[in-house]
Order: sequence, then structure tokens, then C-alpha cells
Amino acid sequence: MMNVRHILNFFAVGALLFLVAACGDDKKKSKGELEAEAEVFEEAENQLIEEIDKVVHDMPPPSEVPYMLMATGADFNADIINPVENAKKYYNSADKAAMNLGAYASDIGYLSSYDQVQDALKYMEASQKLADQIGISSAFELEMMERFEKNLGNKDSLANLINYAMEVAEQKLEETDRLQMVALVLSGSYIEGLYLSVMVLDTYPEDLLPEESKNLILEPIVRVIIDQRKSLEDITQLLKDLESDPIIADVIAEFDILKELYKEDLKNIDERIKNQDPTLKLDKELLVDIIKEVKRIRGEMVQ
Repeated sequence: MMNVRHILNFFAVGALLFLVAACGDDKKKSKGELEAEAEVFEEAENQLIEEIDKVVHDMPPPSEVPYMLMATGADFNADIINPVENAKKYYNSADKAAMNLGAYASDIGYLSSYDQVQDALKYMEASQKLADQIGISSAFELEMMERFEKNLGNKDSLANLINYAMEVAEQKLEETDRLQMVALVLSGSYIEGLYLSVMVLDTYPEDLLPEESKNLILEPIVRVIIDQRKSLEDITQLLKDLESDPIIADVIAEFDILKELYKEDLKNIDERIKNQDPTLKLDKELLVDIIKEVKRIRGEMVQ
């Protein structure tokens, strides 16, 4: 598939040539030439959307990481999700609304996984308002909200509904050529899911269990965090391939730092796991720098 940056460069060059040709002489292009140009532009745009769809497909849906955290046996912690009251802080910024719409999707997945259904409904209502701020309120239309409320006793149905709502939101943004908003929603969902993971790991009581028993519980969470490397690579590349604005530039800078920490702190980790390196301990100490950076990025996202 053509690299998206090449596509965008092609757009820019094509537009410039078109303006020069239009201003430089009085010759009018034939209908066939105009139609051919339109086809080229449409094809390039479709390729860009396909690239976004691939990233969306490869990333875990909002409910997946929270469900994996619940499956490890870690207790629910209401303090680690983004308070629903924060939603009103994002109403005056489309970029903030988009990122925290993604964050709330992961929070809803976390709440639903632990049967915190009434709170999950409040977050759905807040998400509806955030979606309205970026012009996609139909992703959380009345029928969707009613279906969510009717399924409050079924965590699997709730997970499917929030995943579906986010798919609709991304589709609506693509249809209106707001691809930057799609990338920011994905970024918010990604960083919130990663934050929930590191906080479950970081806040686990030190003296609750013997060391060996504790490590058996926490090792799957460490693996969840390690496995987020691929999604980080994909979403960072997507952000770089889109036209930048100050918010996107900031997110790229933050994600680039996080990528370097993954690279340094987890050097040769796959080989060591594969070879069952007896000196390798999959515990919090392995991720100290990553945990610190994720906390910082997420703190700036929700403020």
C-alpha cells in the first residue's frame, strides 16, 4: 500500500500544479482530463482511508484491554479512570473532545468489565456529548443509548456496543474527511487503555500476597503492556502521515518519546521470553520508565 505521506505530498503537488496551470494560460482542460484528475484524487483519498482502516483494525477495540485486565484477577479501581465530570472541560476544543471520547470508550470498557454498569451508562451519556462537540452525535444516537441501557446486566453486550459505537464514530469522521479527528480518537483510546494497564500494575498492594503469588497475578498485566508496542508504532505513523496541527504535533512528540522508552527498556525482550531467559522477571521494575511516561502523557490528555 502506498505510504500515506506520499499520498499527501501528491495532493499538495497536484494542487499546486493545478493552480499554476489555471493562472498561467487561458487554455481550458478537456472534460476527459478533468475526470482523470478527479479519479486520481479520489483514488489517493481512498488509499488514505484504507490506511486508517488498517490501523483501526489492527488496534485492540476499546473493551479489549480492560477485559484482559479484569481477566487477570486484578481488583476494580475507580480512581484510575478519567472522571466523568471532566467531560465539560473538553467542550470548547474539538481536539480535546476527540481524544477524551477515545479515553472514555476505554473507561466504559473497564467499567463494563467489572459490572459497574450504572457508571458505564453515565460515561456513555458523557461520550454522547463529546461526540456532539465534534459533529458525530449520531454515533451515540437514541437507539444506541437505549440498547446500552437495556443490556446493563450483560457485560459482553456492553463491550460489543461500545466497540460498535466507536466504529460508527470513526466511520462518520471518515465520511466527512476529518481524518485528523479519527487519529485523535484512536490516540485517546490507546493511551487510556495503556494507562489503565500501568495503573493496575503500579497500584497493586505490595504486601497483599507473597512475592511469588503476586508475580503470577501481575505477569499477565506486564505482558499486556509489552504487547501494546505494535499499536503504538502504527498509530504514531498514522499521526505523522496526516496533516499536522499543534495538538497532533504534541501527541506525536509524546508518542515518539514513549516509543524510545519501549525500545530501550524492552531491548531483546521477545528473544528473552522466547528463550525462557532465567534472569528475566516480568515485573513492574522492567517498565519503570514506561509507566512514568504513560502517566505524564495521560495527565496532559485529561487536564
